Order: sequence, then structure tokens, then C-alpha cells
Amino acid sequence: MLKTRVLTALLLLPIIVIALFYFSSAAWMFFCALLMALGAWEWKDIAGMSGIVAKIYPVLTAGIFLLCVNFAPAYFQYGLLLASLGFWLVFVPCWLRFKWPLLNAGNLNVFSGWALLIPAGLAMVILRGDGWPLLMIMAVAWIADSFAYFSGKAFGKRKLAPTISPGKSWEGVYGGTFAVVCYFMVIPKPFSFLPFISSLQNTKGQVLLWAIFAVVITAVSVMGDLLESMLKRQRGIKDSSHMLPGHGGILDRIDSLLAILPVSAAIYLLHLMPL
Repeated sequence: MLKTRVLTALLLLPIIVIALFYFSSAAWMFFCALLMALGAWEWKDIAGMSGIVAKIYPVLTAGIFLLCVNFAPAYFQYGLLLASLGFWLVFVPCWLRFKWPLLNAGNLNVFSGWALLIPAGLAMVILRGDGWPLLMIMAVAWIADSFAYFSGKAFGKRKLAPTISPGKSWEGVYGGTFAVVCYFMVIPKPFSFLPFISSLQNTKGQVLLWAIFAVVITAVSVMGDLLESMLKRQRGIKDSSHMLPGHGGILDRIDSLLAILPVSAAIYLLHLMPL
């Protein structure tokens, strides 16, 4: 299993790097649309969709994403990202608290998938820049997950959400948060040659904003992970699919990013994040 997991990661990494840094804007947009379609294909099964809706949902999701990127006015795109900020900071905690099931939820199954996928795809387009801003935001998810895992293994005693994800602990969350805060404190030094980072040098106010941003982003990262875990548990499945050998499905790999990306983009648009 570990060998398969590593091989899959080694195959995916160059694809992501090439797409992120070398694709044209149009190619990147269609790459994001493909990810949206694959995520929607998995979501239809998690949400228990059937019939014609299940068949057209992936294509419809990608189409709506492309329409949003190409034809929606800027104020609509910004409004969508700000709505996503509220979705993750207000609605998702309630969803996790009351464990609302998706099965038999009717049209909510359809719209909840779009609420998760489309703002994240839009954020991938807005935050991309020359590749580095988006990569550094995506790295937050990997750092938070990795340090939360090791901190939880070493010190975990108090369960975070035992009925949703028994393996997660509060100590793991604290470890992941500490690592992300450190990551943002270190960013200005190794990346000072980048124009959007050099402005952070010796600016205490902006460094404080980075620290606050790190805590918020780590929190929504955990919520993204917990939300997918809860929905899979309600559906009685372990992975969102078997698309990625050793890793499960696309949603299993990007559950945290679905939360981090739109929240980061919304905070950036509010001029609270110095990118």
C-alpha cells in the first residue's frame, strides 16, 4: 500500500507542477474544470445521487465553473467567494455539529456539491498568479495535515470528533496550527526574492495578519477534512473513489483545499492577506 501511495504521488507531482507553472491561463482554467468534473463525479456518489442528475452532474459542474470564470462579472465572482467564506466559517461548523445527512436531501445534494467545488476552482484561478502564491497556500494543507498527524500520534489524548474521525485529536490540531503559524513566519525569508513577499519584510502589522490568517486557514482545513469524513461515514464508504491508487479519490486528497482555497481568496479580496 505504501509503495502504491508513493508511486501515485510521484506521478501526480510533476503533472501538478507543470500545470501550475507552465500552463497558459486558458489551459490552467480547463485543468481546473477537469478537477471540478472529477470531484463532482465522486460527489454524486457520496451524496447518493441517481438517475439523469447523477449522469450529467460532473459535466454540468465543470460547465458552470467555466461560465463563472469566463462570463460572470467580477462582483459576482467576488460575492461567490465571500459567500464561501461565510459557508465555511458559519454553516459548516453547524453542519458538523448537527451532523445533517446528505442522503434524501433532494436538491440540496446538488447545490452543496457546487458550494464546495466551484468556489475552490474559482480561487485556483484567482490565486494562481505566477504559480507561487497558489503553491504556498496549497502547502498549508499539506503542512497542517502532516504535523497534525505526527502531533496526534505523539501527544494525542483528547479526541477532536470521535464519532466523525476517531483518529483526530485536539493535540494534533494544536500541532498543525503551530506548524502553519511557523510556516507563515518563515515565508518572508526564503521567498524574499518574490515581489509579493518582499513587501512583508520588517512589517510587524502584516506579519501579525499572516499569523491570524494561519490560524483561520488551519481551522477551515480541519473542517474540510472532518466534513468529508462525516459524509463518507454517513454513506458507509471509506474513500470517495479509487481513482488514485493508494490515496482513494480526488476528494480524499483535496478535502482540506476545498476549504482553504476559497477562504484564502476571500480574505485576499478583502485586502486582509498581503499577497
